[in-house]
Amino acid sequence: MSRLILILLPLVLPTYVIRFQIGPLPTTLLEVFLLAFLALWTTQRGLPGWKNARTLLQKRGWAWPLGLWLLAGLIGVVVAQDHLAALGLWRAYFLEPALVFAMLTDLVRDDREKQLLLRSLSVTVAVLALWAIAQIAGLLPIPTPWDTPPAGLRATGPFPFPNALALFVVPATALFFHLLTRRVNDRHAIPLHPLWSVIGFGSGIIATVLAKSDGGLIALGAAMFLSLVFRKKSRWLAVALVVIAAAFLLARPSSRTELTNQFLFREWSGKVRLVMWNETREMLKDRPIFGAGLGGYPDRILPYHKATWMEIFQYPHTILLNLWSETGVLGVAAFGWILALWWKHGRRLALPILAAILVHGLVDVPYFKNDLAVMFWMLVALTTV
Repeated sequence: MSRLILILLPLVLPTYVIRFQIGPLPTTLLEVFLLAFLALWTTQRGLPGWKNARTLLQKRGWAWPLGLWLLAGLIGVVVAQDHLAALGLWRAYFLEPALVFAMLTDLVRDDREKQLLLRSLSVTVAVLALWAIAQIAGLLPIPTPWDTPPAGLRATGPFPFPNALALFVVPATALFFHLLTRRVNDRHAIPLHPLWSVIGFGSGIIATVLAKSDGGLIALGAAMFLSLVFRKKSRWLAVALVVIAAAFLLARPSSRTELTNQFLFREWSGKVRLVMWNETREMLKDRPIFGAGLGGYPDRILPYHKATWMEIFQYPHTILLNLWSETGVLGVAAFGWILALWWKHGRRLALPILAAILVHGLVDVPYFKNDLAVMFWMLVALTTV
């Protein structure tokens, strides 16, 4: 039964898009799967499984930062204007991912369990890439306004917008690249057959390119560079590739102009983010400790929203302001502690994933979504257990 959970967990993550109600309670198909997995684990392992998970979390130093993270989320529920909606977000982004992490801490005991998860994750990324290819080929629909060729034609996979596809595949793609380029005797890597890494990495690249996610591609480039540069044998290769790529791009005036506009936030999405960040900073000056509360950003930002030519987004679209707005100072501190502990336990294996999440998080929201929250803690378990 535990093998079935490990195989299905990555595959069901995108099913959060299927939403419905059970009585008065809104839920998603992903949540039903997660509760079923937790019930199966409890049935199989019983109270000893929960005790083992608790013991291991305490022994490895996860108890306090995870507890503070859950507490910060609960404070965000209290601070939010819509307490019921915020409680639903806390359940989806905090409680359920934490329970999945505890379950995986007990279930993932050696490389065999890690290999099951990774194979399933590789297949999941491949399915999403095939979905994206079918969309660009016109075989599957693309949600409006991403279905307008040529510049607006962007694959979304089963998700409602292109960046959701990139946010899902980029951390996994970074991990598969690391495993693909590892040394044979690298103790910091999982002994996974290269075919699975090739499938996961290649599919992730295809999905990110078809989603036309600049942030995702930059995050992947940063993760791949760090993965290579932290090995002595590939360090000079990494530097050479960067120099060659830079020379090629800078030699073309159109590429040089596009890169300059991207990094200086001169294009449309960059201008929108600069305005959004400035408005968010003004809001946080008046709410520096607790932020806006879970799901409270769109309402709390209204008095500070002067740029009426642009819409109000659900989040500020940069990782620090996302965390600060949703969970306050305590949430920022707890998440920073979690990342530091992930690096401490995962080291080289965690490095490319952390780089991908943090770089992508400079311009997007790499955690506050049902699938991404569970994916985050699944990757933590994969690289630290």
